[in-house]
Formats: sequence, C-alpha cells, structure tokens
Amino acid sequence: MSTDDPFDSPSDAPSESKAPIDERLRRLGMAKDLQRAMAAGISKLPVSDTTKSSLTSKSATAVVVVGETSVAIAKGAVEAGKGAVTAAKDGGEAFQRTRQEQATASYVAPEPPVDVTSRLERLSQLHRDGHLDDVEYAEAKAKVIAGD
Repeated sequence: MSTDDPFDSPSDAPSESKAPIDERLRRLGMAKDLQRAMAAGISKLPVSDTTKSSLTSKSATAVVVVGETSVAIAKGAVEAGKGAVTAAKDGGEAFQRTRQEQATASYVAPEPPVDVTSRLERLSQLHRDGHLDDVEYAEAKAKVIAGD
C-alpha cells in the first residue's frame, strides 16, 4: 500500500493505534494542518502549560480517530458504490439484450382457431341484422364450410 494510505494493515483496520500520533496525523494529510491550528488555539487558552499539553495531546488523538474513521467509511462507500455500479451496468446490459431479442423475434402467435359453428352463427346474426344480403350470406357461409 502507498505511504499516503492511513491504513497499512491488510485488513484496513486502524491497527496503528500504537503508532505515534504524529505519524498517524502525517498519513492523514490535512489532519496534520487541522491539529496545528487546534494546538495554536489551545496555546492561547488561559490555562496551565500542563493543561495545554493535555488538551493538545487529546485533540491530536481525536483528530486521528475522526480522520481514520472517515477514511474507513469512505473506503467502504467506494466499495459499495463499485458493487452498485456493477449491478446497475449488468442490469442495463441484460435489459438491452432482452429488448434486442424481443425486437428481432419474428414469431407471431397464431390466432386461436374459431370453430365453424361459431363462425356460422356470427354470419347468421349479421344476415338477420341486415348487414349481409342473401347473396353475401350464402357466399360467406360456403367459405366457412369449405374451411377458408
């Protein structure tokens, strides 16, 4: 791993808790600057030097913990994001394949067969209602019986 990585252990766990605070701050980049600013503010407090030293040490530890936690959360989010992006990409590709397959399919479902009796009854109804004259009815009836 690079020296800029705040977690050098293979598990990415903050195992450097035993490493010096200055080393841990250096690995977090901007955290070192934040700690310097905090130390400068603490040095101006109207308290004893012992209290200033204690506050500076505790603030450095707090900055390191927040920084290392943030890095761990960011790494987790990146990994989760990669998984989500991969899943979305795979889903999109599957959708496109299905869409193309459906577009190129030339299969047309055949219409269900209409039985001869139903067709003759329909023609008879059309004839009775005046939509077919005698000649049209006879021709249509002959076609149905012939299987056309």
